[in-house]
Amino acid sequence: MTRRGATTTQERILACLPYLLPLLTVIPFGNFLFGQFPPLRWIFFPIFLLVPIYYGGGGGISIIPLLVFIGLIVGVVRNTRIRHLIRYNAMQALLVGFALALIRNLLMLMNIVNNDVIAPTLGGTQFEAGLLIIVFFDVVFLGTVGMVGYSVAQTLRGHHAEVPVISDAAYAQTRD
Repeated sequence: MTRRGATTTQERILACLPYLLPLLTVIPFGNFLFGQFPPLRWIFFPIFLLVPIYYGGGGGISIIPLLVFIGLIVGVVRNTRIRHLIRYNAMQALLVGFALALIRNLLMLMNIVNNDVIAPTLGGTQFEAGLLIIVFFDVVFLGTVGMVGYSVAQTLRGHHAEVPVISDAAYAQTRD
């Protein structure tokens, strides 16, 4: 059983690391914002360095996201020897990443985006896409970055980040 008492600074930082997963998944949704505001790229520069590694794979099949998912589920979320704060945040990050992957796959299924790091297929350049697509991508990107920022801030304080539907599902999976 895990203890739910006070956590150390090291445990709080470890609990923040799984939030790299949703950031890696949402970066392609920010293509329109990165094109309109080039200095925004510098804020996410470390994430841009990890994207080719995370999505790298042979023959167009990226196995690393699957391995990360399985590793976090088996090694962190289901491991009762790890503190609850770390397991809870890992599960919450996995759920957000899963939701983003689902959105991406639905957009690919509807032929709105292609597989090349979800570049819009509605025109030759990314700015020829329809206004609705641009707004949708921006909302998904900004909403995810805001949720990750809030969750990391709460975790660094030693609190559980309460995101409406996702937190309930994460807590149900990490209940002792």
